[in-house]
Amino acid sequence: MKPIRRVLLRGHEIEHCRDLFENAGFQTVSFIEEAEVVAVVGGDGTILRAMDDLLGSSVPILGINAGHLGFLADCELSALSDSLDCLNSGDYMIDQLPVLETVGPGGIRVRALNEICINRCAEGGILHIRVYVDGREVALMASDGVMVSTPSGSTAYNLSCGGPVLHPNLPVVIVTSICPHLLALRPIVVPLSSEIRFEVIRATGRDPLILADGTAKCGAIAEGETITVVKANLSCPVVKTGRRSDYYSMLGKKLGWGYRG
Repeated sequence: MKPIRRVLLRGHEIEHCRDLFENAGFQTVSFIEEAEVVAVVGGDGTILRAMDDLLGSSVPILGINAGHLGFLADCELSALSDSLDCLNSGDYMIDQLPVLETVGPGGIRVRALNEICINRCAEGGILHIRVYVDGREVALMASDGVMVSTPSGSTAYNLSCGGPVLHPNLPVVIVTSICPHLLALRPIVVPLSSEIRFEVIRATGRDPLILADGTAKCGAIAEGETITVVKANLSCPVVKTGRRSDYYSMLGKKLGWGYRG
């Protein structure tokens, strides 16, 4: 790959990172139009917000973990110099993370990198949601909600709800029930090209919310209404340096699989 020279910094501890970048020969810029890469310093939440903000831009994102898990990061802040060497030498790749989108009942289009879900309000009760994949009915789920997750989002809310961990290069998405009433309602994995439709059959209390990456960007959904989740016609470019080529080693380290309980 072509060596990178111009970097836009976002997130936490920017001044400390600015010194590291500039001492390594990089030029730090002030505007996205000037940048060859956006370096985002922080935890997964900070990196995810930056990815959401920059959707539609062709500038790739380099995640630098200054938080806890850092699944979306390329490197730890303490090991940033290794990644800088890779950028300087061209020893990196650009991965394209898939993006989900839906249109809320009010006509508001929203996108998400991790997941789109319907989730009950604190004042609401159990939801009954009918799930369709490519027009075929899959299940009537009685639960706190339901979500569609990307592979890169599989280690986020999906994992907390008992969904599987997916390799980020798999062309699939996961449909996961949130706190289902029946234990037989297990997550299912479907092709990334699938059209997934949720129909709210019954909702007690206040109307449930439509959440995109944990944020209610298009409000609530009422009984009888539907939303359809599909793959967006854009992706999110991210930088992966040579030191991050071993996904499974990174996964085991982040989840503590090398330790006895």
